Amino acid sequence: MHLHRSRRPAFAPRTGDKWRYLLLVLIAVGTPPAALAEFSGVVTLTSEYVYHGQALSGGNPALQLGLDYEHDSGFFAGVWAGTVDLPNPTGRRDAEFDYYAGYHYQPDSPLSLSASLMRYTYPGQTGFIDYDYTQAVITVALDQRYSIEFGYSPEVYGFESIGRYWELRGDWPLRSGWVIGAGLGLNDIRDLGASSYLYWDVGASARFSHLTVDLRWYDNETPGGFFQRLSADSRLVVSLSLPF
Repeated sequence: MHLHRSRRPAFAPRTGDKWRYLLLVLIAVGTPPAALAEFSGVVTLTSEYVYHGQALSGGNPALQLGLDYEHDSGFFAGVWAGTVDLPNPTGRRDAEFDYYAGYHYQPDSPLSLSASLMRYTYPGQTGFIDYDYTQAVITVALDQRYSIEFGYSPEVYGFESIGRYWELRGDWPLRSGWVIGAGLGLNDIRDLGASSYLYWDVGASARFSHLTVDLRWYDNETPGGFFQRLSADSRLVVSLSLPF
């Protein structure tokens, strides 16, 4: 998934460290009193972890856990963890832990705006390459059913390279209780010597008692270069989620 990156002097803080400090400051300074906060979580078992057209669990099922904190003021923060299967020439990654914090603005209109910082980490990763990186994300939503999202990282996948993505999503509830959803995205990793490529999905989800079932078809253009081996291509993914 990732290539070589240049080394820095041992005494100089890495770009990723600076981003991590900024994220921690946002959480510490922006966290309002817990009395007005809402906490939630979800556990998911999925037949395949697919993200931006990349198969990240090696064709195997993945277990995922998400914990969210949301305040009436619009501030939110959380952590997400999941299993991955990402071998590379120098080592491997078996787990992904993501941390995020941001602000959600909901005016008295159908439009809403969210801005956040996300930190992707791979604890226990082996080899001499550190794949941890930070990404800024902006999302504009309409009626909480349609959204457009833009992500930017100056150190995508842990390298001194710029990565961007754009993503459109829509959801259409049915009277039966099912929700039809679809997404179309563009992942731009040309700065890594790869290529830009489109990815898309269409599926349906429904809640039965406390359990949510999601059936989703993923497909994508085949990315060029080193990323071709992670291409998810056409596949059906089944996910079971239990909120708490």
